[in-house]
Amino acid sequence: MADAQAGNDPPELGLVHQFMVPDHERLNLRLRALLLEMASRIPDKGSNAASGKSHFTNKWLSTRDLHLLPDPEIKTLLAFAEDEANKLQWPTGQITPLRIHAMWAIVSRKGMEGNPHQHGARVSGAYYVDAGASEGSGNGAFAIYSADGQLLGSMPPKAGLMLLFPSGLWHGVLRYESDRPRIVLSFNLVHRA
Repeated sequence: MADAQAGNDPPELGLVHQFMVPDHERLNLRLRALLLEMASRIPDKGSNAASGKSHFTNKWLSTRDLHLLPDPEIKTLLAFAEDEANKLQWPTGQITPLRIHAMWAIVSRKGMEGNPHQHGARVSGAYYVDAGASEGSGNGAFAIYSADGQLLGSMPPKAGLMLLFPSGLWHGVLRYESDRPRIVLSFNLVHRA
């Protein structure tokens, strides 16, 4: 499913491409178990930002190296993300193929919010392993912001949905209000030979 932009939507919303990952029910069953097990055993990373300050509240955050796991479901997701990202035209131009160089998980807990931020890559993405109680609602939605922090629009999460967008796009997450875990894999892609 590609994105469509309505006449009154800000142009930034048109920069976010949406895809449903094939066979996501099977994929998510394994990924959900894997990531919840990791969250129960490994301490919260706190932040992956160079500043050490987290963009998110009330969550469990993994390290940025999940793309290196030998897990077959992770590898399937990586291949899909790279394939779709390389089919699109990006504002930065296509120099060499895009490849994932960082992937991390966020397990949201009740009260989680993601402040507006950007990523330091070419293209970034998010994949909903479990949308939690936010499926089809604004609860915990992916949000797009202007550079001055004004909310421009949001997209409700859905299990199996992948979002791809330019890394310089200001984005965040609206407050999530549920005890049910909301599980997202986020990633960055860069140009590599």
